[in-house]
Amino acid sequence: MNQEAIIICETIYHGNTMKLAKAMAFTINCEIVSAQQALTMDLSKFKVVGLGSGIYFTSHHPRIMEIGRQLNAEQKTFIFSTHGAPFLGRYHVPLMEVLKKRNVEIIGEFSSKGFDCTGPFIIINGGNKGKPNENDERKAMRFITKILPQYAKDLSDVPKGHFVNVNEACVACGLCTTVCPMNVFSVKEHVVQAQNDQNCIHCSLCQKACPSQAISIKHSFFEAIKIAQKHAGKKNL
Repeated sequence: MNQEAIIICETIYHGNTMKLAKAMAFTINCEIVSAQQALTMDLSKFKVVGLGSGIYFTSHHPRIMEIGRQLNAEQKTFIFSTHGAPFLGRYHVPLMEVLKKRNVEIIGEFSSKGFDCTGPFIIINGGNKGKPNENDERKAMRFITKILPQYAKDLSDVPKGHFVNVNEACVACGLCTTVCPMNVFSVKEHVVQAQNDQNCIHCSLCQKACPSQAISIKHSFFEAIKIAQKHAGKKNL
């Protein structure tokens, strides 16, 4: 586990921003904590601190702003968010101003649209449905790789196509075996293995449950079609 970087994410509605946080944490193999947790921690030991939340009215969550006021000039940070409005606008500016007053170097910022059921979106049962999606998560991974190449995993040798991968960050907690509806995972001698990955239906429950972001699921467009064809005739689990 990367001990030099940490990602702090506050998400209170649909978990939109956490999707981005998990994608980035997986890429640089670091821990994700909530802002509530972070406020009880000594953050000075981290060289890089990622700060992210949904955009609530016109800025990040107040607890993220509070954490920004605790960082010091020897640390670097990156900012991320999800937003309901069509364009990002200047929603990152308030947090950036807080960080600049602390002389904290901002090495990058990232944002994507997020599912929103507030304000005028109530009329249409929510806007930006399905956002952020897998494409947004891949963009988040590319973003973090670009700004922190020294921590990013080399994913170039990962095989293409439909597969489930469990990396060295796995703590063998067994949560993936509990939530997977297709019994893809097994735990043998304190090691988790994806033994039947061709049965994977890409529901992503294992990724969401994994506390160390150790699971990745990849497939090409054509593999996605094959997955759908394979399971098309099934009536139940």
